[in-house]
Amino acid sequence: MNLPRIISLLLAAAPLAAQTTTVFPAEYSNVSEGPFNAANLPLANGVSRVLIVYDQQDLDLPNGATITHLGFRQDATLTTMDAGRALQLEIRIGYSGQSATAPSSTFDANYTSPPTTVFGPALFTLPNLRDANNPLPNGQFFIPLTTPFVFARSANNLVVEYRVFGNSGGGGAFNYRLDRADYYSPVNLGAAGCPHSGGLVPQLSLTPVRTGATLTASIARAPGNSFAVIAIEPGGRLATPFALSPFVAGIHPLCTGQLSLGSLTTLSGITTGSGTFTTSYTVPNLPALNDLFLPHQAILFDFFAPGGVAVSNGAEVQVGIRPRASVVATQGPPTSVTTGSLSQNYCPVSFFRYQ
Repeated sequence: MNLPRIISLLLAAAPLAAQTTTVFPAEYSNVSEGPFNAANLPLANGVSRVLIVYDQQDLDLPNGATITHLGFRQDATLTTMDAGRALQLEIRIGYSGQSATAPSSTFDANYTSPPTTVFGPALFTLPNLRDANNPLPNGQFFIPLTTPFVFARSANNLVVEYRVFGNSGGGGAFNYRLDRADYYSPVNLGAAGCPHSGGLVPQLSLTPVRTGATLTASIARAPGNSFAVIAIEPGGRLATPFALSPFVAGIHPLCTGQLSLGSLTTLSGITTGSGTFTTSYTVPNLPALNDLFLPHQAILFDFFAPGGVAVSNGAEVQVGIRPRASVVATQGPPTSVTTGSLSQNYCPVSFFRYQ
């Protein structure tokens, strides 16, 4: 066997470079399903041009990563099957100096330099979504790029443009509902509180919240017509429960503190006759507050309870932010349409496979 033949066999047997998949928005690595569906966009809008601008802050790709596949996942809250179509598809990738939440409605104005064509124009057949007879692995599908794209992390945002020149459904839009992201704001509950003189243990609950929106804190099972204080530790975390007896003489031994006793702010009011209390406040619309933790705990004053007080469980919420991505889309021949409709903070959950 000659040397060139040996080398070719060794190359054929060599393992492929390891592939890694990341998701946008980045926090959706912890989210199995978004609350919305992205109907038609970006692949089922008929003969069309659809552009997505992704903010670098939420794109978990290392500098120099070679993007080999682009992917999406089906909306899993739906049960009906959406049939795929064959597309005559072209995909371009580039960079934008435009804001990812307020890009230009003029397609080409979103590029800082001419984009790279990474697929086609060529045939790509979309798989069926939610097909019980042929389910997608993890509900996902990927488009392999014929020209892999080397990602450079810079101050600019990433742009992916989908140009559809025709489809096997006569060129019209069709139902193809993908999973769509919204803000991610998990709520965690701490250890239970302690009983008041009526024998009930107060319960504190919080709503998920994003920057620029309202958080609601609610207490149930509290003493009726009593003074209530909700303590908040912005930027803290729920603490390991600690005894409150050094601070409140005679308090019930099950009453524990679950906030650090440093920088606390408070909200207060009077419970209803049935022992409920609800209050709200707005988280400022500042991107820097994304991912901030807000631990809370309620203190209920009760003259006949041990030590005169009872406490609720602790509860914390992590502040989310609306997806830092936007879509520009229009129907029509991709080579002739120049502007589209802008959907801000709109993002089909997107996957980037790279090596």
